[in-house]
Amino acid sequence: MRMRCAFLVLCGFFAGPGAVFAGPFPQQNAGRQDAGPGDGRSQSHYSPPKWPLPKIDDARVGSLGIRSVAGRHLTLYTDLPESQAVDELPKVFDAAVPQWCDYFRIPLRSAEDWRLVGYVIGDKDRFRKSGLLPENLPPFLHGYQRFAEIWAYEQPSDYYRRHLVLHEGTHAFMHWALGGAGPPWYMEGMAELLATHEWSGGELRLGVFPVSKQQTPQWGRIKIIQDDVAANRGKTIKQVTQYDVHAHLQVEPYAWCWATAAFFQGQAAYRPSFQRLSLNVRSRDDDFTRRFAEGLRGGWGVTNRQWELFVREIDYGYDLEREAIETRPSKPFPGGSLKFELAADRGWQSTGLQLAGGRRYRVEASGRFQLDDQPVVWWSEANGVTIHYVRGFPLGMLLGAVVDEQAPSAGVESLLHPEPIGTRTDLQPAHGGTLYLRINDRPSSLRNNAGRLDVAVQELPD
Repeated sequence: MRMRCAFLVLCGFFAGPGAVFAGPFPQQNAGRQDAGPGDGRSQSHYSPPKWPLPKIDDARVGSLGIRSVAGRHLTLYTDLPESQAVDELPKVFDAAVPQWCDYFRIPLRSAEDWRLVGYVIGDKDRFRKSGLLPENLPPFLHGYQRFAEIWAYEQPSDYYRRHLVLHEGTHAFMHWALGGAGPPWYMEGMAELLATHEWSGGELRLGVFPVSKQQTPQWGRIKIIQDDVAANRGKTIKQVTQYDVHAHLQVEPYAWCWATAAFFQGQAAYRPSFQRLSLNVRSRDDDFTRRFAEGLRGGWGVTNRQWELFVREIDYGYDLEREAIETRPSKPFPGGSLKFELAADRGWQSTGLQLAGGRRYRVEASGRFQLDDQPVVWWSEANGVTIHYVRGFPLGMLLGAVVDEQAPSAGVESLLHPEPIGTRTDLQPAHGGTLYLRINDRPSSLRNNAGRLDVAVQELPD
């Protein structure tokens, strides 16, 4: 069992309420306080261990300037001055435990007596002298977990300090409750997913997808991905799942593992399979990932297209559920005129029509829809509104793309470089493929949209 997490601090910025992935997490154990850990699970023979807590002489470490703050599940030792942000960390940790139980389907009563000891360290030498930073710990950059203890070095922001404690706490909970944490991509992806949080008014939400830079100071995962993609260092899902145990001595893998976990957790099509992965965390790493890949709905072609679109357009507030590409079985254009209803609050939607390369087609749209509801409702038609532009086109404009769904690139380039359609246009695709349509809007703004467009497609004579 590898209980280790080395963390790097990044410059990043965040603000405002976060969007939770289908949260709160599923309440699979509600009303089942009599069930034991692993009830109905493939690892039902596993019983959580009773990790011994370290014996600490509070008077001795207190004489060295190290104080303790206790909660129900975490006793924290620190040499940092008293402050609300530091002293409430055990309360934050206590609020995380029920959410960890919900996510991993562990009855809450099973964790009633689960306790850890944590250390938030300002002065390393002071903690070494006290014996609370043992010499037999391997070198780590910012955080580490071993059995019932977690260590974290002081961070530049209150948010990132909490994030680090929650990250290491997730590792500890998974190893304790599940008997393992899976391969590196899953172990670190889950720790990042469940540490990215919102803490406000004494309420904690885990699994938050930040909506702006100010919400999570020093986190910076989205910026890492944006920078990597811009520098042609973007990762495929397969590359992320191949990270080994040494990869996370660098910061970039944390961002890509978070993105992978967020991607699968954030979409209804993948969420059930992804959450079931916790049943297999004690499997061999290659078996773990293979089983997951085999269970993906739609296969790797659809998944890779969606992933590529996500990482190429990722930004704060990205709405994974609404941006999920809507596919349908496609067939050759049968002739005549065919009509479709296009949802304004969704991303790319397949018409199911295969257009032939070199042939001409007319696409016409009618109706109006809502683009926003603040401070008043913004109405738009298929030509969009020229007050704002997205992707170089007016906000709300009807866009189209002909996608070769069998292409090695999964056809994502067509979606990233769409054609403007508006209320009427004639298309003559250079290559054959399925016609996809969408309303032009930012991935973070679809939730304010409402209504539909009526779209008609007809093949034109030569």
